[in-house]
Amino acid sequence: MSRLSSTFQVPEPKRNPLQQLTLVAPKNTFQPAIKIGITELAGISQCKLNVLISEHNNQLGKTATAASQLKYQIDFIQSAQNCLNSLDKQSKIYNKIAAAKTQKQAQLTQFFNNMLYSEPELNSSWQLTGQELSTQPAGFSDTVEGLKKLTTIKQLIENQNSMAINSDDILSALEPLNKYEFNQQLIQAAREQISLNHAATQFVNTLTLEDICPKGKNKQQAKIVSNIFNKYYLKQIQPYQAQLSGYLETLQPLYVQLWFNQAVSSEEINALLDPNAKNLLAQLKSSAKEHVIWWQKFYKTCEISPI
Repeated sequence: MSRLSSTFQVPEPKRNPLQQLTLVAPKNTFQPAIKIGITELAGISQCKLNVLISEHNNQLGKTATAASQLKYQIDFIQSAQNCLNSLDKQSKIYNKIAAAKTQKQAQLTQFFNNMLYSEPELNSSWQLTGQELSTQPAGFSDTVEGLKKLTTIKQLIENQNSMAINSDDILSALEPLNKYEFNQQLIQAAREQISLNHAATQFVNTLTLEDICPKGKNKQQAKIVSNIFNKYYLKQIQPYQAQLSGYLETLQPLYVQLWFNQAVSSEEINALLDPNAKNLLAQLKSSAKEHVIWWQKFYKTCEISPI
């Protein structure tokens, strides 16, 4: 826009800064945990559950992150089932472990939501960042792999198939998200590009084509305008937008599985993900298309070629 603005000696339109997107704190309705005492733990020394509970009850367990807490709940459920298989079904400890397992199974979705809300690798996806997404960013494939692990875990929780979850995938999925911050940079870059597209379209629509290329007169100004379009839009902006669209084609379905219409998602985040509405990817494509419409009119009216 700055090149066109200087060419026609008119000011660029002002753009409103991007608004911060925030997650909604989940409403936790956790039931008081069923406690298994030291004496009872000694009675199940043959079970892995014994060690798991002991480790969780130490200081490390008390300071566990939301992701680690989710991992513990899943590990407990899986270990509890194996332990129950070795116990007398009529025993008091059997009933207590079975009840604890059922309780934790019912609360897994809440623990998952707590992770979405609390872990910086996840909640930062929707926050603004000072880091720009480069034209050759690192971490795309690792980010896809990490999100796929999380969506698989979420689906297994929803299907009440926690025995099939690999709990180690929780922490390993967060590693590339922390290392590359790809989601945060991509979402911001797409939102920024949409804003730029709208501003650029607003600007060119203020220009009068008849003044740029009056009939029967020199087309020198039209050629200057065309060169700007070719140099900046066709060679720089258009490939970058195609790159953003390509990333979103792969990642947005994963964003939808994780965040769309979830307890932690705000209306603004839901609007960017809604598969049946003008979501982030749709906005990026449509804003680019709307901008190109003016240029199509320009080339048709001025009867010149963009190349």
